[in-house]
Amino acid sequence: MLARLTIPSYILSDKEWKDPFIFSNRKLADMACGTGTLLRAGYRRIVDLHERYARKDADVSCIHIAAMEGGLVGVDISPIAAHLTTSSLASLGEGDTYGDTQIGWVEVGGQGSKTGSLEYFKSNKLVDLYSNAGIGLASGTNKHTNVSVEVAEGMVDWILMNPPYSRTRGGQSAFDVAGISNYERKQCQKRWGKLIGSASANKKSGMAASFLALAQLKCRSGGRIGFVLPLTAAFAESWEVTRCMIEDSFENITAITVSTGQTHRQKSLSADTGMAEMLLVATKKMQNQRYPTACPSQNQIYCVTLHKPVRRDGEAGEVARAIQTGIERVKKFSANNYPIKIGDDEIGVAFSFTPNQGTPWNSLGVLHADLATAADTLLQGKLHFGETSTCIGIPMTTIGEVFEVGPSHDSIGHPYGGDGRGVFELHPISIRSDEIGQDRSLWKIDWETQQQLIVPPTHKGIVAVGDSDRDRKKIKKVRQSKSILFYNKSIRWTSQALLVASTRDVCLGGNAWTSLQHQNIDICKAFSLWANSTLGLIVHWTQGQRTHAGRSMLRVNALVKIPCPNLDKISTERIDKAVEVFDEISTMKLRPACQSHADSVRQNIDRAVINMLGLGQGKTLETINNLQSLWCNEPSVHGCNRKALKLLGDIRPENV
Repeated sequence: MLARLTIPSYILSDKEWKDPFIFSNRKLADMACGTGTLLRAGYRRIVDLHERYARKDADVSCIHIAAMEGGLVGVDISPIAAHLTTSSLASLGEGDTYGDTQIGWVEVGGQGSKTGSLEYFKSNKLVDLYSNAGIGLASGTNKHTNVSVEVAEGMVDWILMNPPYSRTRGGQSAFDVAGISNYERKQCQKRWGKLIGSASANKKSGMAASFLALAQLKCRSGGRIGFVLPLTAAFAESWEVTRCMIEDSFENITAITVSTGQTHRQKSLSADTGMAEMLLVATKKMQNQRYPTACPSQNQIYCVTLHKPVRRDGEAGEVARAIQTGIERVKKFSANNYPIKIGDDEIGVAFSFTPNQGTPWNSLGVLHADLATAADTLLQGKLHFGETSTCIGIPMTTIGEVFEVGPSHDSIGHPYGGDGRGVFELHPISIRSDEIGQDRSLWKIDWETQQQLIVPPTHKGIVAVGDSDRDRKKIKKVRQSKSILFYNKSIRWTSQALLVASTRDVCLGGNAWTSLQHQNIDICKAFSLWANSTLGLIVHWTQGQRTHAGRSMLRVNALVKIPCPNLDKISTERIDKAVEVFDEISTMKLRPACQSHADSVRQNIDRAVINMLGLGQGKTLETINNLQSLWCNEPSVHGCNRKALKLLGDIRPENV
């Protein structure tokens, strides 16, 4: 499917597809080729197109020889993988003799702390260790003549890749290759940072982003890329610089995923990751081509959400054709969505939206077209759904502009028996009286006790550093971040009720909860209502990662950029009324967020937010109820939770 989408028939003329020497001046590359799966798929796609257009004049033998002698470029860090790639590609021919290939094994570690294919950032050629060792001899020759694999800058027509996702974080390590020492690994990581710089990739996002930046460098103008990427690429803050690069350097950008955000217990496309994934297909813009912000429609992104994963090769071809048709219809009719169909069966939907400087591609993975549109416009302060179209009465801003956002948990402390980070050692609160006292913390999620707008602290902090001036300054700085308002960085829609929680007394933040400070306690209460309302939950849903169905994760750097109404601009009278509602319902229990459509307390919150924002009652509340039902029907929200699905049996979007 990826090969078909990346290499559509329209990118070359009929005459070019007929040419049996097509691989003499065209190149298909994979710089993390593994055993050659994508190279084989791309090769077969090109052969199929040649046979379709050339018909009786087709010369597959000629195509195969040119492909093996340089038209196919593959690089891997494993000699076994390089050998299997060459052998499997050779087997696609009819035994014809060919010269030296451009498929090789490149180094990791060693002198200069090599980084494998990432060395192509600084060079067009890398030594092929396989041929250099005398074991990579070309078919039909007695000696090797080439000892390097060339991937020239701006010279590759098609790049198909399923790159490694590895990164150095959370016990994981990049360059974790057999035979490499810890010292060599660290040196490779340092060189990796120097090679990619900071323009179009971030090491925190892992190697996949770096390979995408490398593809941008090596792909020719008008060339095409097709990538398998982790779903975090569409949402994570660490991928923002790479999304900016994609939006700036490519056009006809299509991102494809499955609505569940998971793989239905099947293996991921990338071996041994178990991660939710996406496919990215795009065309590199012509040289010096840039679209001004005054003409944003010229650089739309097409997000395709499939209902089910594609499991079979024959099915994949039909799905790819249906995706292409759906996207063409979106373009032709200037529509923001169009169903993806095979025959009479709808297998997914295609959306178009205009990106905004690397912000999350929030339409990706959404099932319902109207919800995707409403969520996107809500970020600009508009409630647009069906026949309802109204503006929020106050300007939109970001959380970081309204609140002082507290530190990460690493600065605050560590649980008892932990790794010693931060200034406090945190102990769980086991008796009610311990909830009162110095250095209490809302550290972790406890869905059983955190069902009301006001929640108790979960831990007590004990100073775990010395008494030096430096240590005292650290303690003071952390204590200055105490607040009564906290944001949930990793909400589980299926079990947790609160996106924002309040405490009666000031507390520290923690591993799950980040403190938000504001001088006016009434603004804190008003924000709690907004964040826990249907509109607030949907805004967060557009910004958080959807790597796991039923869960939304983000980091502090992303939290500060989340859009929200500028509550400082609301009249005192409206804020006072919102505070009255907060105080009235703060002890009432809320259902988990994915059951919001069946939650009377959530409806009270929605009414309060409507009044606070000056949206009026009546039709607006009905609109929000409809949005709420559609949102709860999204697999990325309900996560196939049994109780949620049972409730959804009574309220389905087709009945709204």
